[in-house]
Amino acid sequence: MPIRFSGWPLPGEIPAYPALDRDIEADVVVVGAGLAGASLALRLAECGVRVVVLEADQPGSGASGRNAGHVQPYLGSFDPLRSHADGGKRFTDYFIEHRNVVFDLCRKHGLQADAAQSGMVDAASRRHAALDAKVKKWKAFGYAVDVVGAECLKELLGTDAYSYGIHWREGGRVNPFLFTNGMIAAAVGLGAEVYGNSSVVGCERSGSSWWVRTAVGSVRTQQVVLCTNGHVGNAFFPELARTQFPLVACGLATRPLPQAALEIINPARVALMQYPAGLYPLVIDGRNRLITATIPAAGRAQRAADHFAYFLRYLWRTYPQLGDTRIELESYWTGMTANSSSVYDACYPKLYQVADGVLALNNFGSWGNVLGPLLGVNLADALVGGRLQDCVLPLETPRAVQFPGLFETKIRRVLIPAARWADKFNLV
Repeated sequence: MPIRFSGWPLPGEIPAYPALDRDIEADVVVVGAGLAGASLALRLAECGVRVVVLEADQPGSGASGRNAGHVQPYLGSFDPLRSHADGGKRFTDYFIEHRNVVFDLCRKHGLQADAAQSGMVDAASRRHAALDAKVKKWKAFGYAVDVVGAECLKELLGTDAYSYGIHWREGGRVNPFLFTNGMIAAAVGLGAEVYGNSSVVGCERSGSSWWVRTAVGSVRTQQVVLCTNGHVGNAFFPELARTQFPLVACGLATRPLPQAALEIINPARVALMQYPAGLYPLVIDGRNRLITATIPAAGRAQRAADHFAYFLRYLWRTYPQLGDTRIELESYWTGMTANSSSVYDACYPKLYQVADGVLALNNFGSWGNVLGPLLGVNLADALVGGRLQDCVLPLETPRAVQFPGLFETKIRRVLIPAARWADKFNLV
């Protein structure tokens, strides 16, 4: 579905970059102008590197510009990091130090991305030992996070539907499409060259260099970094397409809420997650719209009315004081995620050594708003310093996953239907 149907672009014209139509040279070619590619290009340009970005569509048109807009300052699980040589210590330390990367980049470069460090809430109808353990773990890392009860949750969220939860005072929301495009524009301002509608059709060795070809142009370079969404459909380095578990997601935005609803729903304007099902991650953006995302049932990705009805059912049950307040659908869109694992909490990004001089940073799954820019900056610094070993992700060889449809089957055909059933009868 074209990005213009998403709720994230501002009304009016979407920024457009020209196609590459000649042969040029660069120090680094970045393929893909999503969150990772944009932050990588921005940091490289900031360091004086001649960088060219090639995007098959336009910046932010893929998964990076379609997510629910949450800025999550924590990690879902440490277990996948234990396979790192140091047990994941460097990754964890770097993540904790740079957990505010979204807001830091917006301040540093003056990005107008509707970013608000309003905090987050994981809300539950009852106490869960897993949430207690999460708070204890992240408080030990110096996070401003606390367990909260029904009274505090009502003050934050405007509802008494939840009796227990976690209040993260960091994190918040961002418009991912504007954020991605803001980073790209800042990179251009620092000397980067960005080309849209420039799908790469070949990446071939030419002596000591690489020749990255589009339909009518090319770039000769020493270093290529592929930051594409799962690399699906690309004929060059096809082994990358088999490294991920694809999953279709959908998002929706309401029309700007009437004042009566704004006074009722989420008065603290935190980013809201429901525990344990998480069916309706929710933010209220700067245009006073409710934004949420979910996983559509098999064969129902285009049924906008059905998914909006599910959301309204949740909303009216959670906020019965809305009464007959009219809330209308403005936008509905779909997108494709690329996950590195069939286990949700283990879906960490990957850094692949595809060939000498060719890296791939992809398969971000659900944590892209923070991990995309964080890891893009980290990789840029390693490339500038000539020390790939400084990357916090281990360098891996692309490896095909077994049963690539397993993740979708579990999520779409088992977990989501079960969660919707439990939600319908208010069992979670």
